[in-house]
Amino acid sequence: MVECLKGQTAQWDKRLTIAYQQAMKNAADAQRDQLRAAQRLWIQYRDANCLYYGMGEGTIARVDAGECLRRMTEARARELEGLGR
Repeated sequence: MVECLKGQTAQWDKRLTIAYQQAMKNAADAQRDQLRAAQRLWIQYRDANCLYYGMGEGTIARVDAGECLRRMTEARARELEGLGR
């Protein structure tokens, strides 16, 4: 199950990267630095947030952490895809 989540997260991560690159390309000069800073902070938040779930008790903690990464990465990819629309 964890491996399945890793595969799904990798697909969303690719989509996130493409959406971020497109958002950077479309952003005004003044927005680029802010978007870059926001993305870096978002990655730190996502990783810290999902680590919390991974530190839970039992074997389900790995699944919870993997689902957290997948869910948050999907949400951010969709958010960035919606910029400029």
